[in-house]
Amino acid sequence: MNAPAWSNHIEALKQGLAAHDRDRANHSVAALLDAKAPLGQQWRQIAELMRVSGELTLALRAVDAFVAAAGDTPQARYSKVVLLTQAGKLKEAHELALTLPAHIPDPAGRAYLLGNTALTLGRVEEARSYLLTAVKHRPGWGPAWLTLSSSRSLRDDPIGEQMLAERGAAERQQEGDFARYWYAVGKLHADRGDHDAAFAAFAKGAALLRKLTPYSRAGNEKAAQAAMTGFPPGFIEQLNARQTIDTRRPIFVTGLPRSGTTLVEHILASHSDVADGAELNILQHVAVAAGGASGEALGQSLASGASVEKLGGLYLHLMAERFGPAGRVVDKTVDASRFLGLAASLLPDAPLIWMRRDPLDSAWSCFRTFFIHGVAWSYDLTDIAHHFRLEDRLVDFWQDRLGERLLVVPYAQLVDEPTDWTSRILKHCGLAEEAGAFAPHRTERAVATASSLQVREPINRKGLNVAEPYRRHLQPFIDAYFEGAGA
Repeated sequence: MNAPAWSNHIEALKQGLAAHDRDRANHSVAALLDAKAPLGQQWRQIAELMRVSGELTLALRAVDAFVAAAGDTPQARYSKVVLLTQAGKLKEAHELALTLPAHIPDPAGRAYLLGNTALTLGRVEEARSYLLTAVKHRPGWGPAWLTLSSSRSLRDDPIGEQMLAERGAAERQQEGDFARYWYAVGKLHADRGDHDAAFAAFAKGAALLRKLTPYSRAGNEKAAQAAMTGFPPGFIEQLNARQTIDTRRPIFVTGLPRSGTTLVEHILASHSDVADGAELNILQHVAVAAGGASGEALGQSLASGASVEKLGGLYLHLMAERFGPAGRVVDKTVDASRFLGLAASLLPDAPLIWMRRDPLDSAWSCFRTFFIHGVAWSYDLTDIAHHFRLEDRLVDFWQDRLGERLLVVPYAQLVDEPTDWTSRILKHCGLAEEAGAFAPHRTERAVATASSLQVREPINRKGLNVAEPYRRHLQPFIDAYFEGAGA
């Protein structure tokens, strides 16, 4: 019996994946979809494969094929909700999740999902209602309590006592969920002004996460050094001259987490010419295609037949997969500093911005923040100091290599002089001044970071000197960072 015609595309997909040939893999998936291959459950695996590689159009087509093959069951639709959430399509995810029965995936899980997406979309009261439903079904559940704690100040909120009363239930959760519970308790005590209790709670959460995700200082140092290797003076400019495609669309905003990158993203996304912004994690795909993030890897890739057009075009293609073809987009990916050489070399028209914040305020903000994707250096004060010193070296290096192309924005000056700095940021990005950018808190958009609620307020000085009440607890960072900086 002859094999079906679409079986050739399965084999081509396997070969493309084995050879890390993105184009061949994508073509094979598209051919399977066009042929309506009866792959059943395999469509779900293909959807995830395409999502991870940033090919969201194919991922969504594949998950739709999976839903159809599964008979449009609620459980299959939940798989699509998860993919939509991971792809940053939160409005669509929220609306589809509303169609699911209360038990899919389970009562607490559905309420938590709806609460998270509602909060990201700025619907605070709706989010709190769902999240309270989640902890009703699953008392002590760390993820739900963590999101609830971020929804507003808990200083006078009666749910604070409920949270504390559920500690016993929280202790029976998995370690990762219990860590989230401690971060929520830390936020509660911080809102109440009990600084010692707040620090102790955050430290307990961090200790749990440190066991789950140890930090490698050697690995971080290696990555930072690679980011600065192979970019002698003039190298970036030589590659810029070879780029023939329009690369104005992205605007890169980097810096340490909690340094004000979300605020700048929100200022820019309030401009009519800017479609949106997010932590895109696209440069990593370009680094894979280039064989690494160093200038040496990039040079070898180009010598072996790659081109600045194809590598830069890959970035622009993946951005369009997320945001469509129109409008400029802010990329504020965490650790973009490690890929800045690629961005500067392959996307010569893309503005580059680096945020800087008082080290002590930044250290405290990182230590008290639960980062959803895991930031291993943030769980220990001396590890934070180690990472900060590496980032100091990186910003010094890139200021030397890029000159005025890299705009360094001090957070304190931005919040003290928002009109002046907003003008400078817009000019650096080639954007005309518009009223919306000067009042970003009025812009309604999804903001999926720990700063989502802060940026919905008028620009203010609340983020200055936030570490001062915790100074004695932060002494290990002070000793390690400033001693290391002077060594």
